[in-house]
Amino acid sequence: MALKIIFMGTPEFAVPILKAIYDSNHKILEVYTQPAKRKNRGQKINHSQIHINANKLNLTIRSPDSLNTNEELEHLKKLKPDLVVVVAYGKILPESILNLDKVLFINLHASLLPKWRGAAPIQRSLMNLDNETGVSIMKIVPRLDAGPVMMRKKIKITRKQNYKELSEKLSKLGAKLILDAIKLIES
Repeated sequence: MALKIIFMGTPEFAVPILKAIYDSNHKILEVYTQPAKRKNRGQKINHSQIHINANKLNLTIRSPDSLNTNEELEHLKKLKPDLVVVVAYGKILPESILNLDKVLFINLHASLLPKWRGAAPIQRSLMNLDNETGVSIMKIVPRLDAGPVMMRKKIKITRKQNYKELSEKLSKLGAKLILDAIKLIES
């Protein structure tokens, strides 16, 4: 049975995960990402990597300034998703949304939770000279990265790896793991 999914993500790290879900038999109802920001000298508007890639895939994109509004709550209710997948979205989901009936919310996080909860987990693993890291998929609860972990996968960190290399490796690992998680949710 194909699940109806809302994807929430922003940076490059989330792109392989979005593409893996897109290439599966599941239906992405909508993609949420951070609003575009003005950057550099010309104050050119820059969309997130998720926005750019979702656009290429002809997916519906939504970039609200806040999720904590009745408008967003009602919008999500109308979509009737089975599952919301969050990957480095950059906003905390309000309880009103997390309490939607018959909707499961999961988060893919780039660390072996509970270690390195919150922002910048890949950077923290490197700065602390960790020997291993990984990807965790957990149920989202009102506290940041504190829900029960559904599954996780470990990888070794070499001293030669930099942030970009490790981030790409974890992102590809996450793309495989998210499909395993969705399969488990289906069954």
